Amino acid sequence: MPQAIGDLSSLEYLNLAGNQLEGRIPVSLFHVCSLRELDLSGNRLSGQFHEFAQALSNCDHKLLQTLKMGWNEITGMVPDLSSFSSLQVLRLESNGLNGTLHEGIGQLSNLRELRLGNNSLEGLISEAHFSKLSMLLTLDLSHNSLVFNISNEWLPPFNLMFIKLASCILGPDFPKWLQTQHNMNWVDISEAEIYGTVPNWFWEFLPMLSKLNLSHNHIDGKIENLPLIPQQRVLQIDLSSNSFEGPIPAFLSMSAQVFLSNNMFSTANLLLCSNMSVNIEYLDLSYNHIRGQLPECWIHFQSLSFLDLSNNYFDGHLPRSLGSLRQIQSLHLGGNNFSGEIPLSFANCTGLRLFDAANNNLTGPLPSWIGNSLSHLLILSLHSNQFHGSMPLSICHLDELHLLDLSLNNLAGNIPKCIGNLSAMASQANSKVDIFYAYDEYYDDFDGSDIFGVNADSASLIWKGKLSKYRSTLGLLRSIDFSSNRLNGEIPIEMMSLVGLVSLNISRNKLVGEIPQGIEQLKSLDFLDLSRNQLSGRIPLQLSQVDRLGVLDLSYNDLSGQIPLGTQLQTRDASAYIGNPKLCGAPLNKTCLIPDQNQVDEDYDHQELLFTEGFYIALAIGFIMGFWGVCCSLILKKSWRYAYFKFFNDVYDKLYVFAAVQITKLERIRS
Repeated sequence: MPQAIGDLSSLEYLNLAGNQLEGRIPVSLFHVCSLRELDLSGNRLSGQFHEFAQALSNCDHKLLQTLKMGWNEITGMVPDLSSFSSLQVLRLESNGLNGTLHEGIGQLSNLRELRLGNNSLEGLISEAHFSKLSMLLTLDLSHNSLVFNISNEWLPPFNLMFIKLASCILGPDFPKWLQTQHNMNWVDISEAEIYGTVPNWFWEFLPMLSKLNLSHNHIDGKIENLPLIPQQRVLQIDLSSNSFEGPIPAFLSMSAQVFLSNNMFSTANLLLCSNMSVNIEYLDLSYNHIRGQLPECWIHFQSLSFLDLSNNYFDGHLPRSLGSLRQIQSLHLGGNNFSGEIPLSFANCTGLRLFDAANNNLTGPLPSWIGNSLSHLLILSLHSNQFHGSMPLSICHLDELHLLDLSLNNLAGNIPKCIGNLSAMASQANSKVDIFYAYDEYYDDFDGSDIFGVNADSASLIWKGKLSKYRSTLGLLRSIDFSSNRLNGEIPIEMMSLVGLVSLNISRNKLVGEIPQGIEQLKSLDFLDLSRNQLSGRIPLQLSQVDRLGVLDLSYNDLSGQIPLGTQLQTRDASAYIGNPKLCGAPLNKTCLIPDQNQVDEDYDHQELLFTEGFYIALAIGFIMGFWGVCCSLILKKSWRYAYFKFFNDVYDKLYVFAAVQITKLERIRS
């Protein structure tokens, strides 16, 4: 911004929001005493806020009503602003402000909007900070290190609509002053160190709210089941990461997004079979203590896009009515005790992108319809079940698949050669989050438009011997895990075309044959486990070219020969090769007593290159030219022929005379 902008002495309104301005804000701008509205939000501007406030305070008539400087790189403290009596909007969110918040801000009797969230403010917030804020409608102090030191009997002068106090310390008691806020539309008091139960009077405000977030506190107890209000729709309810217990009340089905994970809820039938469940688009009940069978109530959930029931104690068969979820994109059923086969009705869920039913007791063959009906799957995780039979060839139709985990089952037969058709695994990964759920939060950002909340989906897999959960890096995954089954036959060479693979685990099977040539194409591999099979032959020299390989396990096979030279293979722990008695060379303590067979083969191949078809042709031509060239000359040239035979006759005579003389001398010596 040019310094000369401060020369606009009559400027009243300036809006430069949402550009790419950078550098320091000219202090001269704040000497323009005619300013009423200033919006610099959403740039990369810097400077000390207390310097700007000092410059503005020099104006005799402080006309400034709106000051928006959020989403920049402004630092410094928030000084005493009590002299800015006309100020109605103060937005400094998402900067680098620090220090304590001066109590003078409580004197701004015309202030309607105060947003200081996402800074580094600290210290105590007292009743004095709000003493004259009777016009205040929006209060955002979230994601700072502020501690509210307010008595339970405090009666605030304001009646707020938007309350954003996430990560401010409001506890240990539930804030009683909220009972006076009859116009609440948005309440976020997550991570606020609140203990105990939620008073019943607070739930009565729920029909008024578009968003309620009480997550990541220490709230316990049961939630009373209040009456449902027809045609009332709450946008989002987040009670996750608390200690709520008992049945999940039906009135929570008024919300479009319901986050109840990491609690101690025991039953869910009231919620799942509510008449209002048609509103729910996003439902997360994971990591609770919910028991029993899933009810056949899913036909009402026609708007449901995301369902997470993982890590509970559900049992029995999967209800067929789950197949009526025509809008479902992510279905998490893992970590329960479901049994029986996957119902055929699931083939109707053609929009599924993530299907996780791992860690259950599901049985039967892998459904052949998965590859035909669920063609948009990115994640398929069915590990730790009791599936049997062979892999259906239709699984090769999942050309968008990023993660395929069928480990810890009873699958038999060969790995299909068509596995090379998984084209998404044949491309390099990127950091894009491929599965996410977006929802409108009805809360304007710096440019006045609605914010869309985004919840990135997650997937769990056994990575380097440990069950890990991936969320923000889900787009980086390219993984196949067929370990701990009864697969046989050879590793298909077509698998070597999946050059985007980051993890390949086919250990603990009955695979035979050699490690396929072309494995050096898997340049992205970080994890390769071929252990505990019946693989034979030599370790391909090309394996040392996979330079990203972090974990390699070839143990307990029938591999032979010297471990190929190179730091990628020889600097590993010996445990990667144990159980192969015919292997030798570093890092094993077994020295190779004979020349490396790999080198012998290379020399033999080099010699073979000399004896090509061209060599033999040249040899024949040389023989013909040499032999018949001499013979024809002797036949046609009489003088050459006489001289040739006379030469050999003279040589014969001389050799005969020499031999006779020597024999005579030996006889005389003996006598």
